[in-house]
Amino acid sequence: MTTIQIIDSIRLNRTGLQTKDANGRWVNVHKQQGDLDGACSIYSLVMAMLCQGMIEEQDIKLYNFPDRRTPKGKFLYHFFYEQGFIQNGYNYTALAREINEQPFEIRAIHKRPRTNDDRIELIGQFVSQNTPVVISTEFNDGAHALLAIGIESDENDVITKIFCLDPGAPSPKVSPWNCFIDVSKEGKSQYPFYYVTEVNTYKVTLDDMFIVEHKNFE
Repeated sequence: MTTIQIIDSIRLNRTGLQTKDANGRWVNVHKQQGDLDGACSIYSLVMAMLCQGMIEEQDIKLYNFPDRRTPKGKFLYHFFYEQGFIQNGYNYTALAREINEQPFEIRAIHKRPRTNDDRIELIGQFVSQNTPVVISTEFNDGAHALLAIGIESDENDVITKIFCLDPGAPSPKVSPWNCFIDVSKEGKSQYPFYYVTEVNTYKVTLDDMFIVEHKNFE
């Protein structure tokens, strides 16, 4: 029997897909490019931090100037004001390093599995631990960052789909995801998997990924 597993920090209701922010308030998780100014990886990072109660909705309001006297304020200022718009995307090695250099009490762990099977397995492990994963996909014209928040597995516990929040697509209204990557069959091309949204379907491959966690995480 097919099973679906979604991280337990999000819920879908009539107002949309929500999570509890650092202030304990239920807020909308999905951030579409245009809501903030920045690269897709920054949007995915913001969604991951909201899902884990690291920041408040108020922290990411446009024109809300962060208090740079605090570690969180310094973190937000760096990524929203100094590094907010990165035309060619954000290298995950650089992004993880910059997160870890900030005084804010979170850390980034960058992963670079060698094979697609290893990448799929690692995403499944993080989702099973209720940890959202910022993943990178590559396609014929470039690359794109997504936030993986769930998986589908078949009757043999083999992962067949990765459910994601895509900052480039409209917010989900009837499911906890607004796109998925079909990994049930690996084609022989350079881009072996299908990426699917309501409006687009094209072939991709999986690449680097990273997670963020509280520094006092045990």
